[in-house]
Amino acid sequence: MSPSRVDEPVISSGIRFSLERILSNEDVNDIKPKIISCSPPNQTRYEKTKYIVNLHLWRHLLAQNHLYVRNRGKPWCTVPKELQVITNAICQFYQAPSCTRLPCHMIYSSSDTLTNVDCASNGQITTNEKKDFQCKRGYSLDLFNIDERNQSYPSIIADPFTPISNDFYVKVLHNRYRSCNSMWGIQFNLESLSYYPWSGDRQKTKLFDVTSGYDRSVYDFVPPPWLMNYIDGIDQTSKRLSLKHVMTNKKPIHSSSNTDDYWINQQTNSNQSSYVKAPILWINSNCQTISKRTQYVQQMMKFIDIDNFGICGTNIRPLPQHIIDLEGSKTRTEQDRNSYNWEAGKLALSSDYLFTIAIENSLTHDYVTEKLWQPLLVGSVPIYLGAPNIEDWLPCRTDCIIDLRKFKTPQDAALFIKNVAKNRTLYESYHQWRNEEIPDKLKKMLKYFSSMRNYSLECVLCEMSKRVDEGQSAKETKKKIMEIVGKI
Repeated sequence: MSPSRVDEPVISSGIRFSLERILSNEDVNDIKPKIISCSPPNQTRYEKTKYIVNLHLWRHLLAQNHLYVRNRGKPWCTVPKELQVITNAICQFYQAPSCTRLPCHMIYSSSDTLTNVDCASNGQITTNEKKDFQCKRGYSLDLFNIDERNQSYPSIIADPFTPISNDFYVKVLHNRYRSCNSMWGIQFNLESLSYYPWSGDRQKTKLFDVTSGYDRSVYDFVPPPWLMNYIDGIDQTSKRLSLKHVMTNKKPIHSSSNTDDYWINQQTNSNQSSYVKAPILWINSNCQTISKRTQYVQQMMKFIDIDNFGICGTNIRPLPQHIIDLEGSKTRTEQDRNSYNWEAGKLALSSDYLFTIAIENSLTHDYVTEKLWQPLLVGSVPIYLGAPNIEDWLPCRTDCIIDLRKFKTPQDAALFIKNVAKNRTLYESYHQWRNEEIPDKLKKMLKYFSSMRNYSLECVLCEMSKRVDEGQSAKETKKKIMEIVGKI
């Protein structure tokens, strides 16, 4: 499971719940799921095919602009009586309009709605034709029917971006549609728990057999993080940018308001054409964040030049033409980011600057995103504020970031950065790590993440369900898989 997010979460109205709604949810202490036990295996016959319902898909399927637009011209069906309880619960959960009629593919499963999940033993993804287990992943409501095909209820992967409510998850799903071999999982990665706290609430996640997420202190498994998208150019000294390459990449700084002599202007022809007007690059598209990064950078701007190519704050500059051409974004807007190569543009910009602002949207344990890794990859020093345990993640044994926690005010940080920008030797010290091996702690983490690329939440749930059918313990099966994967 590799990272695929393209931007940070923005809490908005509509299908995504607002943070205020959390306060009105029933207290988790009121959750009293019924006890579900299995009959002896020789008294119960289970189907050979296991089904996994991915609830995350329903949030997109029921979004009003998706439900009608994407299903225009497709057949619609009346929800049968035996499925109305689960249908009404899901529609109410996602604040959808009346769901007495839905597109037929949302009610009845078929080869078009089901995907094979082929697994090797111990929760691993199969890499060849040989498979030890097979489950099918889908979303259609008839998977909740008990009949000759389905002799037990499906396993579930929860939607981590909507609150784990008592009414939906306990009163309906658990108490009415869960068998002893229905394994429940939740995976939360690439976004911050600060915006979706229920996904890391230990009391609420007791409902789930398997948890997976970025915070090592919360979840059973930790899927590969953002770092793995950039790992070759950070982990392997032979593939990193050399110090010489980094230094020669930098463009002269043509500041219109600051006469300070930055080292780059002393080393190159300062009359050389350059779009760079500041030592610091800032690109930000999520302006209202828990970390209040927009406000922090705005304060820094009073004391040091910052080139702002994002959409937040003041003094916003248009993108240089060569970056627009590289991205292919001439006729596109911020809302169209999936349709052009915004990452290539960001990396190219960052490589030209001495420093790049790298403030996360929240200051959460283990939450380290591309904001750190992209500047490190292309040779810009990150000005970082984010995970309180960032030391665990850094590829350097000395300094390779400007750690904003060390400064009392944005002004103090700005003055320090200005001094580093004036002194070539001091600036080079932040790239010394490029000639060194990464710390042992990070090596161990990378070994774990490399191993986790062979596993999936679906395969873990699939195997656990199969083992329960054989009379084995789901907990012992998970414990065995975790021992094989290793500790992080």
